[in-house]
Amino acid sequence: MFFPKLDNFNTKIVYEKNDVPGFEDGNIYICAARTDMLVEALRTAVSNFKKSVPGDRLIYPYGIRVIENAGTMPASGNLFDAIQNGVNLVLPICTPSETEKLYIVAKAGPALLDMFIPSMAMQAENLTKKSVEEALVNLAVQESESCNKFLGDVFLNNLLPDADNNPAGVYCSYSMPSTSDLYEPVPSNTSYKKSREIMSRFVKNCKLVNKSNNNDKLSAAQERQLKKAQGEIIYVFNLFTPNVYSRFTLQMMKMKSISMAFDNCINRDKIAANSKIKVSVELAKPEIDAELDPKKAKKLKTNGRYRVYLSIGGKIEQVKFRRTVSCVVYIMYLLDRKLRGEDIDTLKIADNEDLFCKLYSQVYNATKEQTKEKFNSLVKRYNGNVKRSRLADYYSDIREALDESVSKFGESPLPFYIPNEYSHITVLSSNIFITEAFENMVFVY
Repeated sequence: MFFPKLDNFNTKIVYEKNDVPGFEDGNIYICAARTDMLVEALRTAVSNFKKSVPGDRLIYPYGIRVIENAGTMPASGNLFDAIQNGVNLVLPICTPSETEKLYIVAKAGPALLDMFIPSMAMQAENLTKKSVEEALVNLAVQESESCNKFLGDVFLNNLLPDADNNPAGVYCSYSMPSTSDLYEPVPSNTSYKKSREIMSRFVKNCKLVNKSNNNDKLSAAQERQLKKAQGEIIYVFNLFTPNVYSRFTLQMMKMKSISMAFDNCINRDKIAANSKIKVSVELAKPEIDAELDPKKAKKLKTNGRYRVYLSIGGKIEQVKFRRTVSCVVYIMYLLDRKLRGEDIDTLKIADNEDLFCKLYSQVYNATKEQTKEKFNSLVKRYNGNVKRSRLADYYSDIREALDESVSKFGESPLPFYIPNEYSHITVLSSNIFITEAFENMVFVY
């Protein structure tokens, strides 16, 4: 990608497919020798900016990092092109609703830093805030239960006491509030119960807006309801303090136990639309098996007559499940997605015993008794006297197998995941190829 040369009054956004090593979100990187007066001017500009906007009202820390050695810079890519064309300031930011990594860059001399630093920082704050909000709306639409608990437990510490009585009634999309709104202090005297009630309504409003977007004709009453829903969504976002966003952008991604519900469904549709990976279910490929270490191959107890493969061009990787049931469950999801395309809904595994048994028999040459036993172990698991499904265990196994195989293609595995029994994969049906042997399989919906 050609990056245009910057004049002294330009800032740009550079997009990369993946994080560039050595760059940490929210810190300002300057290309200069440590003795360069530009570094001191940058320290002064950042200090002046932080004095004007207290740190507890900022998402990012805006520390200063000096790049003295060109050898530590990226060797290729859009960011490399930008630096080659004169960029000397780089600010990486976290934008979870985007599929690409964003870097705000600029070219500035010492005299202009007091102008550039506030501009770059506010752009970073606004872009991150907007991206988190878009991701939260996506979460609310796709994972309503997870979103409700997630926001109520982790995010919503500060709410206005009159939230039920005075929602913002303005009509607007999920756009950024003004800068003054971003830094408005919010009282913290709302009860946990009240916050959960507001979050429950937030989830319903997001689903209503999403549904209305696909409806060209709305009645006057529906228009009023839609306007109120949009206003309440924006109102909730205005209640978030900068600490809410910083907790997400700078900490939550590293805390897998907290972020699991979130990262399972962040923008999965958009990532799937851009994915180049083809996924297929077909007879085992001897040439792929031949590439495996014989010792490792013996340990793969889940290798059946039919396997799940990922591919881009001539590169092929087998998805190596750790449990045979995981493989068959995943094939069921692939087959369902292929049959129903974009009209997929919850796939009720427990209602599809016959289909599961047929698939398991074909994949693993299993007897009727063996397939029945596997199905029973899938849908029934007793903890004391409480019956629980083992599906969650298999979803976790599927996730681990996909993490390993999809990573080899440099893409996100999110579209391939099954977050829970109420969700589905978001891989495009046009990217799924199923063996003819499974063509006549019938689901119970």
